This record gives sequence, C-alpha cells and structure tokens, in this order.
Amino acid sequence: GNNQGMGDVEYAKMHDFYVPPAYLQLFDGPTKNIEDMWRVLGRPIVNGGMVVGTIIKPKLGLRPQPFADACYQFWLGGDFIKNDEPQGNQIFAPLKETMRLVADATKRAQDKTGEAKLFSANITADDPFEMIARGEYILETFAENASHVAFLVDGYVAGPTAVTTARRRFPGQFLHYHRAGHGAVTSPQAKRGYTAFVHCKMSRLIGASGIHTGTMGYGKMEGSSDDKNIAYMLERDAADGPFYHQEWLGMKATTPIISGGMNALR
Repeated sequence: GNNQGMGDVEYAKMHDFYVPPAYLQLFDGPTKNIEDMWRVLGRPIVNGGMVVGTIIKPKLGLRPQPFADACYQFWLGGDFIKNDEPQGNQIFAPLKETMRLVADATKRAQDKTGEAKLFSANITADDPFEMIARGEYILETFAENASHVAFLVDGYVAGPTAVTTARRRFPGQFLHYHRAGHGAVTSPQAKRGYTAFVHCKMSRLIGASGIHTGTMGYGKMEGSSDDKNIAYMLERDAADGPFYHQEWLGMKATTPIISGGMNALR
C-alpha cells in the first residue's frame, strides 16, 4: 500500500519477506537459467563453469558497425556480450541495423573459434507491444542462432509488467533482468524502500532467468560480503534470508550475475 509515504512513518525499509507454498504457485518463475546457457555453449549442465561476459562501452553505445566489430573481437576469447541499459534503439544506432550486424558477427566469431557465442539484446521499450516486436525481429534476424540470444529487460525502470511480458511471450529465451536504477530504493543510504536482497528475491518470482547481484563490494557499486546471500536465495531450492527461511518447492533457479566495474585491479 502507501506505507512508504505515510506521514506517521519516519523510516521504513523492507529487509525480507516470506512466500507461503500456496502463494508461490501463483507466480511464473523462470523458464531458463544458466543451465540452458551451458547447454548452448556445449558444456555440462551441472557445474558448467563461469560464463565470461562484457558490455560494449561507451555506455550509450556505438554506431552499428563499430559495435558489431567490437562484439566480434571480444567473442574471439569471451562467451557473452550484453547491451547496456541505454543501448536499445538509439537514433545513431537503430536496433534493426545493429542487430543485423551483430547476428553476422556472431556467425563469424563462431566460425572462427568453433565455439558458441551468446548475446543479450535489450528489448526494453516504452510499451509492451514494441518490446514484443523487437524480440520477434531479433529472433528472426539471428535465425539458426536464436537460441544464443538472451533478452535484456530493464526491470526496475520498466517494471514487473515488462519482465512478465517478456517471460510469457518469449519463454524460450534467457530473460536477463537488468536492475539499473534500483539503488534509488535499495541503497543502504536510503531510509525507505527495500534492500537489494528483497529486489532480487522478487525477480525470481516474476520469472527472471538472471539478475545482477553485485560484487560483494569489490566493484564500483555499493555492496558487502552479504551479497552472497542474495545469490544463495536465487539459486538454491531452500535458503535463509535475513529473517525468513524460504522453500522454493522446485521453482527453477535464477542465475546470479556478478557485475559492476569489475576489472583486473579490483
């Protein structure tokens, strides 16, 4: 309700919540996670190892051809590239032109290395129908490599409706929940809202295949050693939160994604 805005409440922050078994059945949960990525990469689906990925910078993106060229160069050694949150359909980098070139770069990198490559395409848009249209175009463009494509949704900015739209319309794709903007309510400096733990736990309920969980304070973002408890809650069938023990009753796991300014010096 309006508890976050009540005049009588000076500070109010949610640190944990419990989902009873009957209530848990009302949520979609994920359809894909890292096991499906391992399968595409030709790895064992149990303990298939770390998937090494990056973001093509600058954050706003590049023109289509330089962006695709950068993707190709990274894929000669890495596994996974994701769009960043502003890299959807920019005037200087139209989505259709960019995706066509990235799909070609994917094929060339796979031919060169003999290994599968993965791309997380940002389909976030200002209405659900545009998101669906973008997703359908991307799958058509990647053609035989459609299973190598994840869909990125800016879940905090676009909201749970956007995440659920992607989850239900594209159940065959890894759903990459990008949490950009969440710090406005999850930061330890904020006296209201909810914690990053609560935010990530909610993402598993609504069907995220993967979500960023921080770097335990080693990257550029806020965090601490407690970040690992977020990962445990996402990937295990039973885990302890700050206050409640949660049984997931077989709901597919959400993959913890470690990111946020990590480099060789951190």
